[in-house]
Amino acid sequence: MSDDQRRVDELAAWAESDEPTVRPGAKILRGDAAAAAARALLEDATADDPAGRELVERVRGRGRPRLNPDQGSGQPAPVWNVRMTVDIDEAMRAQARREGRPLSEVIRAAAAEYLAAHHAS
Repeated sequence: MSDDQRRVDELAAWAESDEPTVRPGAKILRGDAAAAAARALLEDATADDPAGRELVERVRGRGRPRLNPDQGSGQPAPVWNVRMTVDIDEAMRAQARREGRPLSEVIRAAAAEYLAAHHAS
């Protein structure tokens, strides 16, 4: 087996797994370490661009809001990697567009509704 085919097989197995959706072997930073690394990349990228540097400084400290307000800093929210039928995927994406909401928000709401309906018993 060639090195290229071995790499293709490795990536195919990874793509079908429940592993994080980053390249295999990548170091995953979280919390303060991730923020510092991202800040350093942005500062390097805008070193010769005053307008870009101003934008970086203006948005410093912003980011995604926590899904669980009581969750501590640096604790990532769980991520689901779920395979879906084409029909359900298209319907959920269309529903998200109609509602003007991100797909992930619609999926979270659907999961919560399912649990509420099935937990009553």
